[in-house]
This record gives sequence, C-alpha cells and structure tokens, in this order.
Amino acid sequence: MANTAALLELGDRYWALGLPAAAKSALVRALQASDDPAPALRLTAIALAQGDAGAARSYAGEAAKRSPGPATKILLGRAQLAAGELAAARMSLSAALDSPKVRPWERARAHLELSRAAETQGDAQGAAAQAAAAFECAVTAAQKEAVELGVIEEVAASVVAHGRAADGMATLDTVRGQPGHHLCLATLLSARHAAGDTAVTDTMIDDALAAAEAEAPSSALRLRRLERRARKLSQSARNELIGELESLALTVAGEDLAPVDRARLHFLRASLCEEDPQTRDRAEAAYRMGLTFQPGHTAAACRLALLVLDRGDQAGALAEIERALRIDASHGMAWRNAARMLDAQSPSLGLVVGRLLDAANPGAGSAAAGVAPRLVTATAEVARHDVLAGVYAHGHRVKNLLGIIGARTRSARKLAGDHEVGDRLKDLEKDVTALYEEWAQYLRSMQAPTPTVELVTLSTLLHETVIAAQARIQHVPIQLEQTAALPDVRGDRMLLREALLNVINNAAEACAAGQGNVSVRVRSIAGPGASAAPIVEIVVADSGPGIPRAHLGRLFVPGFTTKETGSGVGLAIAERVVSAHHGRITVDSEEGKGTTITITLPTDKHGLAVLPRWTSAERT
Repeated sequence: MANTAALLELGDRYWALGLPAAAKSALVRALQASDDPAPALRLTAIALAQGDAGAARSYAGEAAKRSPGPATKILLGRAQLAAGELAAARMSLSAALDSPKVRPWERARAHLELSRAAETQGDAQGAAAQAAAAFECAVTAAQKEAVELGVIEEVAASVVAHGRAADGMATLDTVRGQPGHHLCLATLLSARHAAGDTAVTDTMIDDALAAAEAEAPSSALRLRRLERRARKLSQSARNELIGELESLALTVAGEDLAPVDRARLHFLRASLCEEDPQTRDRAEAAYRMGLTFQPGHTAAACRLALLVLDRGDQAGALAEIERALRIDASHGMAWRNAARMLDAQSPSLGLVVGRLLDAANPGAGSAAAGVAPRLVTATAEVARHDVLAGVYAHGHRVKNLLGIIGARTRSARKLAGDHEVGDRLKDLEKDVTALYEEWAQYLRSMQAPTPTVELVTLSTLLHETVIAAQARIQHVPIQLEQTAALPDVRGDRMLLREALLNVINNAAEACAAGQGNVSVRVRSIAGPGASAAPIVEIVVADSGPGIPRAHLGRLFVPGFTTKETGSGVGLAIAERVVSAHHGRITVDSEEGKGTTITITLPTDKHGLAVLPRWTSAERT
C-alpha cells in the first residue's frame, strides 16, 4: 500500500505539472499494484479531461468493480455516456438511484446525467423531466448535507435550458425558510438570467447570494459574489477586488474547497492582475497556482504562456505551450502562441518544432503533417494581428478627427440658417456622420471582443436571430432547422447574436429577390480534445452566386467585401466573436451554387466559469 500511495502522489504531481502521459503511467502502475479504487478514479478523471471516452469507460468500470457504490456507478454512467453507450449509461445511473446507500447529492447527479442521456437521444420531454427531478433532489440535499455548489449550478442550468424554470421556482416555494433555500434560489435565478430571462435582475441574484452567505458562510459563495463584481468592475475598483481575492486565497488554504473552485479563484485573480503591467508577475503566479488544481485547463495554460512570452522568457513559454498541447493538441491559442516563437533564422527552430511535435503527439514524428498547417495558419493570424494593431491605433485618430469635423459642420450649418449654404452643409454633415459610423464599425471589427460569460440557450437565441434577419430581408426565405434538444453554450449572448445575425444577413443579401433561399442548420456533435462535452455546429448556407476561390481567404479581413454597398465588417466581427468564444468559423463556396459558413462552438460547462477578461489580451 505504501508503494501505491507513493505512485498516486507521483501521478498527482505529474498531472498538476501538465504531464498527462507521465501521470497516467504512474497511476497505471498504482492500479496494477493494489485493489485500491483510487488509481482507477484518477485515471477516469484524466481520460474524461482529455476527451478519451474509451479509456474513461474502461477505468470507470474498473473503479466500479473495486468499489461498487453509487458514486462509482454514476462515474461509470458518465463515462459510458461520453462513449455514446446510452443504454449502458442509463442502466448504470438507474442502478445508482436504486442503491439504498445513495446520498442526496449523488441522486441529483444521477438524474442530471440521465437528463443528458435523454437529450443526446433526442428525447426532449424525458430530458426535461430528469432535469426537474435532479433539481428537486438538489433542493432536498441542500437541506440535509453540505451544499455541493458545482452540482446545484449545473442542475439549475439544465432545468432552465429544458424550460422547467417555473417548476424549479415552485419547488423552492415549498421549502421557503428551510436551510439551503436562498442558495438554491440564487443558482436558479442566475441560470434564468444567463438564459436571457428579463424578469430576473442583478439585484435579485445579489440579494439571494447575500442571504445564502449570511445563512451559511462559505468561501465558495464568497467567490461567486466576487466573480459577479468582476463582471461589472471599474478600473478604480480593480486593485480592491484583487486584494479581496488574495485574502480569500489565504482563507481557503486550510478549507475543504473543491479543486475546481480553487482554480476559479486563482484564474479570476490572474485575469485581473494581467491587465496591469505592474501586476503581471502576480498574474503568472496565480495562473500557476490555479493550474495545480485544474491541470487540464488549456486556456489557462495558454494565458500563462503568453504572459511568460511577453516578458521574453521563450524557454518558459515553450514549456507552458507544451503543457497545453499535451492536453489538447488542437487548441488554437496554443498554436498561435507557438507561432509567436518561430524565427526562421533561429538555430533552435528545429528543437522548438520537435518539442511541439512531441507535445502534440508524444513520440510520433508522423504528426509533422498535422503540425505544419497549424503553425502556418497560426503564424498568419499573428502577423495579421500585428498589422491590425497598428491600423487600429492610427484609426482611432482618424475617427476622432471625423467626429470633430462632424461637430463643426453642425455648428456651421446652424449659423448658415436655411440658405443654400446651409443645405450644402446639411448634406456634408450627413456624409461625415455616415463616414464616422462606418469607420467606427470598421475599427470595432479589429478588436477582439470581451465576452460577459453566461449560459446561453442556443435554440432560443437562434430562433430570435432568424426572426430578426427575416424581418430585415423579407424577400429571401430563411429556414431554421435544429435538433429537438441542444446543449447550452457558455458565452456572451449579445455578441453571439450579433455574430450570427451578421452571417445570416450576409447570406440573405447574397441571394437574388425571389430566387434564392437561406438555411440555418444546427446540431450537437461529439466533442474531441480537452473536454468530453459536445460541440454545437451551426451551418448557414445560401443559394446565391457563390464567391470566387481567390476571395475566400480574405472574407474575414476587415474592410474586404464583394458587394457594391457592403462595408466589409460583418464577417470580420463574426470571426472575432467566434474566436473569442474559443470556437471556429470556416467558409466554403462554389461559384454559381452558393456559399456555406460553418460555426462550431464548445459547450463545456465543467471548465473555467470566468472567461470574460481573458479574450481582450489574446487579440486573435
């Protein structure tokens, strides 16, 4: 057992350092050395984090054999669900619910996973019923046991996504005044607000959180309140909030706080510190600390790599890029960071590329074919960013001058009165105002947007967006096709709406009146990489004239347009928004047959909950 304990500790250390292969090697040896379920549980967690559903299912099955309780049955069901084995997953989860030893929070988790299984199968009614059952179990659990905040947040989001928010509120009415009521209310209100429910205000959520913290103070609740403050933060309050977060970090050091919450705390602190050059060393330290609690978080590793690279430490940056690629070899920001390090004249270029190859696919030189195009693409993106950064800086001066000209033209027109000169000045004022607005939009397309992160019900958002596009362009029919149930995405609702509207409007404008049509198809597909969560694919296709192949590579460049009256910023803004949400946008077109734009967005709700302040620094 002593040897097993040492191997477990070694595996944990390797995983915390971002070395999954070494961690798995140590844990497999521990698995072979004893009947302890701990190695199998850790191996399952790593496999799920890396999106290796087959390995997760195998290790979870071993854990269930060694410790056949409700918790391992639920873990097995989750792994089977990730592997697409729906019948087996439902059987494992039902067995957990039937166990006399199942804890209230485990019961809630089992119903939540059953809801996901039903959703995957397209059973919207069954998914909603299981989500409602999960919420009822969570409310009951909150009265009897220490609150598992991560579980109740996931459950509340699921209830709202499946249209059962009213049932959730009714359930809470039956336990008013009971322990846990305020906390469950706060999470449900937060989920409703994130889904765009205008009846829920920030004040309502803040009041419920304050009441919950007064009833049962906890570091996890305090962290949620600080996260909400960060979303509405003014520059003057930034240092004060950083101080509170650092104080909270010291407080939780001796507490039994969930690792994912510890990571959230340090990542939030890092995102605030990195905005000021004077505190970027503290940002680095916070990212490193957060990664010890959530080693598989590639976005955090990428942010850390960029900070290290910005201060000139290429060796340190390369180590962090390797960490990100070992977890997810397809992560776009990791490849862009790598591209910043490439210097064709450097004698160490071969070493750098070799290390990147090994990180992306350990020991496999055959990965070169896959690495080369990613590096080329990423290098082009970095170069484009550098050019746009210069244009953006000078462009603001032009915009300000246009504003001054417009203001003085208005003053001159008022002095001229109703004479012919006044009419000419009025026309000039209109032209200057239009030019100012177009230039402002052009500059905005160069910026990477900073999303305010919340859970967004995609089906509702798409429905609203298609209606808005159809109202604007009535001569072209726009058809929305979607599966019965779609997972939520994490992001900024208004930015996503703008991006989708730009793409759909662009497609409709390409069609001739009465002769073309636009289809918007959306579905959920299996998600590879760092998360087993599904990916949402949105395909916008038009039957317009198509785009010449020579122009396809420039469609997302601000200012480029193939239309006589186009501004060339709609698709550029859409590309910025999708990139800020860690998604991808691609285009395919054939002259005479039409154009298809495909957007993919991640739906991972188990990763970092606070993204909004990171994307501005990425500047993709």
